[in-house]
Amino acid sequence: MKPTKMRNKQIYYATMKTASAQLSCLLSENLRKKYGKKSTRVKEGDSVKVIRGEFDGVDGKVTEVSAANNGLTIEGVKKEKLKGEKYDVFIHTSNCLLYTSPSPRDS
Repeated sequence: MKPTKMRNKQIYYATMKTASAQLSCLLSENLRKKYGKKSTRVKEGDSVKVIRGEFDGVDGKVTEVSAANNGLTIEGVKKEKLKGEKYDVFIHTSNCLLYTSPSPRDS
């Protein structure tokens, strides 16, 4: 099987269990030392900072984590429609850095 076909199957056609496991985020330096890991799953209430993309430099709390939309929403990160309505933007977890966790992590 071609590598691109394998990659698409793993990412875009993954089961919900696998897709939710793919929603992991990089940890900041102090959390790396504390937990001995480079990345972990993101939960609602965690504080993250966007490090890549259109919203680079924005930080805030995670309001929703969605495996179906393949990303997370952060409070304060919104786009505006032509009519003036604002809506939440889903940001992929690979573009974020987790720097504060409200509860202890599972190993």
